[in-house]
Amino acid sequence: MFLIEPDETRYDLRWHLFGTPVRVHPMFWLVSIILGYDSTIRAGVGYLLAWVGCVFFSILLHEFGHVWMGQMFGSSGHIVLYSFGGLAIGSKQQDRRWQRILVSLAGPLIQLVFLALLWFGKDLLFRSVPLGWRIPTYRIWLMLIEINLLWPLLNLLPIWPLDGGQISREVCQGVMPAQGTSFSLGLSMVVAGFLAVHEFMASKGRPLFHLSIPESSPMYLRLLKGMCESGSMFNALFFALFCVSSFMALQAENQRRRSWSDDEWV
Repeated sequence: MFLIEPDETRYDLRWHLFGTPVRVHPMFWLVSIILGYDSTIRAGVGYLLAWVGCVFFSILLHEFGHVWMGQMFGSSGHIVLYSFGGLAIGSKQQDRRWQRILVSLAGPLIQLVFLALLWFGKDLLFRSVPLGWRIPTYRIWLMLIEINLLWPLLNLLPIWPLDGGQISREVCQGVMPAQGTSFSLGLSMVVAGFLAVHEFMASKGRPLFHLSIPESSPMYLRLLKGMCESGSMFNALFFALFCVSSFMALQAENQRRRSWSDDEWV
């Protein structure tokens, strides 16, 4: 998800999977535990570890989506999992803009495909599980549903450097070659800032918007409604950091454009 590869440490895990080098930074495990601690620890340490396993599998699948799509266009890459997500480094070395857009889209898309398999295969799954394992299996299934529904949708928002932000940047650069980067960063700043305020207000019980989804709707729609309306200070800080990051990148891009314009007359 983020664009800067973290430094290697002596505690990294490394292996090859499907011919692709994979490295897991120790911060990945720590952040995964923090993200799932409150919602799982009451059920026991086993469910917290299951949450970490679900996050690991889902993010790894996401990054392989980027790598496999990149391989279709002749690029190769390696995967690094760390902090809030991961990187598929080298997977976007394409000359054509539409190919880079498809590579960015492939990560969230493969998660949504996996989500569909989870949803439509649930009856077969639960019938094949022994009766005593059905409650743990259901809870783990819910974890996978939540991660592979909410996280790819979040990743598709036009916020830099999420996949949606990279897609937005490519589209804006294609439509407005001179100002596309600045416009995409401005859009990223506005969307991230709005969501930061929304999350803060929602944490106080006053969200800026509501989704009109009846309680009788399918579970995945109720999960989406819950994500939009049950804000948290953590999410508010998360989006605020993206807003500040986009603002700083916009300032740097505007300075670069001014310097380039001045150089024209030298």
